[in-house]
Amino acid sequence: MASLPDYSSGSYPVQRIEMRRELPLPGEALVEEGDEVDHDTILAKITLKPGIPWVIPLFRLIGVDPADTPDAMLVDVGDNVKTGQIIAQAKAGRYGRKEYESPTDGILEEVSPKSGRLVIREEFGKEEPPVSFDVAFELGVRPRELREHMLVKEGQEVKKGAMGAKKGEASAFFTRTANAPISGVVTEINEESGYITISRPFREIIIDAYIKGTVAEVIPKYGAIVQSKGVIINGVFGLGPEQHGDLVILGDDRESILTDDMVTHEHEGKVIVAGGYATNEALKKALDVGVNGVVCGTASYLNLVQSLGVKLGVGITGQEDIDMTVILMEGFGNLSMREHAFDALRQLEGMEISINGRTQIRAGAIRPEIVCPFPGYEGELQKAVEFEEELVRGQRIRIISEPYFGYLGEIVDLPNQPEEIETGARVPVAHIRLEEDSQEVVSIPRKNVEIF
Repeated sequence: MASLPDYSSGSYPVQRIEMRRELPLPGEALVEEGDEVDHDTILAKITLKPGIPWVIPLFRLIGVDPADTPDAMLVDVGDNVKTGQIIAQAKAGRYGRKEYESPTDGILEEVSPKSGRLVIREEFGKEEPPVSFDVAFELGVRPRELREHMLVKEGQEVKKGAMGAKKGEASAFFTRTANAPISGVVTEINEESGYITISRPFREIIIDAYIKGTVAEVIPKYGAIVQSKGVIINGVFGLGPEQHGDLVILGDDRESILTDDMVTHEHEGKVIVAGGYATNEALKKALDVGVNGVVCGTASYLNLVQSLGVKLGVGITGQEDIDMTVILMEGFGNLSMREHAFDALRQLEGMEISINGRTQIRAGAIRPEIVCPFPGYEGELQKAVEFEEELVRGQRIRIISEPYFGYLGEIVDLPNQPEEIETGARVPVAHIRLEEDSQEVVSIPRKNVEIF
């Protein structure tokens, strides 16, 4: 990592940074309070073998009304059950009770009084090896004939006891079947040996530190809070996952357009910054050469979709299946980056930064971020500037909510009384004349505009 720069910015001061890093489900925390961590240090992990749900029409199997299904249960939702365990019981006339045995080991996940069904989530053990069984032998066919009798394909999920292959149609006496010995995914149908292999699904989820810093607090089973000192710069719109890399400035100033000839193989693994507009060709080349992130003034919506081959989410981004993150500091259109933002980024050139393209433009707005930790910084810390200036007529603003997200405009009126918006709520609004159409005036909730 480069040495600390001679950094000074009134808009983006060096501040205390706290990142809460958590798994989506309980797992295993791997760090202790006080540990020094890097951006790729694994804080916690969870090994998931996602169980297969068994949806069982219990009401029909034991002869009760759907509404009476919960009363027939002998176990509670959340309980572990075993194969063959009696889990439900209901009266079946004067001669006794009708019982139901669990078809699998697992957790009782749901009992519905509306449908009369219950759900058991089958539990898989850790690192269970694949199971192969001789289906050709069970059917009495040659291995090369196996596929014509298969009822499942590679990649298909099967449940224990489910019929996987069958020979014969007309008479049950002449029909031979092969049933799955375990639940899992069919990973191989071998026409040479006649065997089918079923594997347990396996997936590991980890959460890393994202930034270089210190573990301030361990969140048992979930992760940790990482603390550091550094700079956070937010953009207007982004896409793509968390990334990191050394920051490289391309172009002479904040007006410089990012073109494909500016992007080279030397930028592989880097985060490149340009002050102006990013062309379609530049974005595509950056992705092709392995650039980790692009930060620029603006780009067109169509360019992002075409050059990166992504479909942008409605209301929230950051979950796209893409190896590069893009952050637009000014949104869509053809604008140059704000001077104070470009100046701050230029001072950070050569530093290792972390970026996240996640953007939420509805309730609870989330902005894409650029984070540059200064773990060795010993100077005075400041609070980030809060832009809460009172709105006045004639101000140039930017809209930060749909359907005008990223649009620039001028405040032409600030009604004294709240007005009704699309949701039916009455809130303080500003009347904005859009720069994209100087004749159009729109009414926007005041909390959804920022001074530009």
